[in-house]
Amino acid sequence: MRRASVFATTGAVSAFVALAAGALTPTNAVAATSAATIRAAAASSLYASGPYRSDTSEAAKQATALATSDPSGAAAAKTIAQYPVAIWLGDWTQGATLTRTIDAAIAGAERTGTTAVFVTYAIPQRDCGGYSAGGFDEATYDAWVDQIVARVAGHRAAVIVEPDSLAMLSNSACSETLDAQRYRILAREVAAFTAAGVPAYLDAGNSNWVPPAVMASRLNSAGVQRARGFFTNVANYYPTAQEQAYAEKVSAATGGSHYVIDTSRNGQGWRGTWCNGPGSGLGTSPRVVSDGSALDALLWVKTPGASDGTCNGGPAAGKWWSAFAKSLVANARLGTPVATAAPARTAPSVAPTAHRDSVASAAKRRVTVSGWTFDRDDLTKPVTVRVTVGGKVVGTATADASRPDVDRVHRVGRYHGFRATVPVSSGKRSVCLTAVGIGRGGDTSMGCTTVTVR
Repeated sequence: MRRASVFATTGAVSAFVALAAGALTPTNAVAATSAATIRAAAASSLYASGPYRSDTSEAAKQATALATSDPSGAAAAKTIAQYPVAIWLGDWTQGATLTRTIDAAIAGAERTGTTAVFVTYAIPQRDCGGYSAGGFDEATYDAWVDQIVARVAGHRAAVIVEPDSLAMLSNSACSETLDAQRYRILAREVAAFTAAGVPAYLDAGNSNWVPPAVMASRLNSAGVQRARGFFTNVANYYPTAQEQAYAEKVSAATGGSHYVIDTSRNGQGWRGTWCNGPGSGLGTSPRVVSDGSALDALLWVKTPGASDGTCNGGPAAGKWWSAFAKSLVANARLGTPVATAAPARTAPSVAPTAHRDSVASAAKRRVTVSGWTFDRDDLTKPVTVRVTVGGKVVGTATADASRPDVDRVHRVGRYHGFRATVPVSSGKRSVCLTAVGIGRGGDTSMGCTTVTVR
């Protein structure tokens, strides 16, 4: 996150007028949550046992991928993977990928009594042509956010809304005409999350970028009164105490808004540059805070180990940089371990939920089977369906076909249907289907049916 010259912002738009004109609406059928309720809630009630840690985070994937080629890099990635890191949603996560990503995190958080933390990062003219340039047009962005709101509504989650989106309005690379659009989009977005019962935080840059009064003005124009509050220090390195002093001033100027601070890389403080700071280290491990201030939590928002861009020897923005990850771990200042506020709720492994739609023979020595199944032990993995005749396996099917009807009822994502044709000898046969469990919960029988095979 850059520090740039500050000039007065123009084109401020009332958040409430923007809301009335906006397309984003809460898609959950339950009564909308009020902003007053979201803003008054205790941090402990929003974050329960803390932020969610995914077993399939980018660091966890790298720990496996680098095991042979870069053992020390794999070890660093494994260390990072032990901690909760926010889940980034951008223009690279759309459609089924977006749904699966959100559903997997929500399911994992519910199993462990934690809170899934997401980051939206696809606003029009993102990064104003910088290393992380991209984003949708306004209509596409609104529809994309609607999809996210629909998936998180009613669940324990928090959303970091568009890093850089407000602080970067100080940068000369951004057009002044961008201001009004940003305020309009962000006001709609945070209001939609709030109505869905999900705390959302707007961008407040960092302590060395935009003066508190200017930042507060932008936040007010972007609808912070309809959000939980704001965040600071995302992808930067400033010390937590410095960030909190700055954030308290912004909070006071925005009606007591709550805030979170990104400590993913601030263990060694400011490193002389916002981009892949040399010698930086992991900061205080993610945790909920109850210190009497407006601070809700210290979070790892930026993915530690991911590059800021092609600067200081780094790869493209967002790409894993093993050398940087090793440096972060070597220079870590994780702080005193914090006891879990309440024992994490680990749900027992469960067998798949499954349903057989049909078993029929429409071709000579062939049987076609169809239905749906999912396993809550890991909703991101398609369940295998085993087809047996007379105790012998004659084929399998993979439950990865679109079944929106299943998603509507079970809220597990739409890709859990199966249909397959397997070889079966002619005659009257008893065809049995079994959903093979992904975890330790065992398998689920879908029963047997007698079919006359041609």
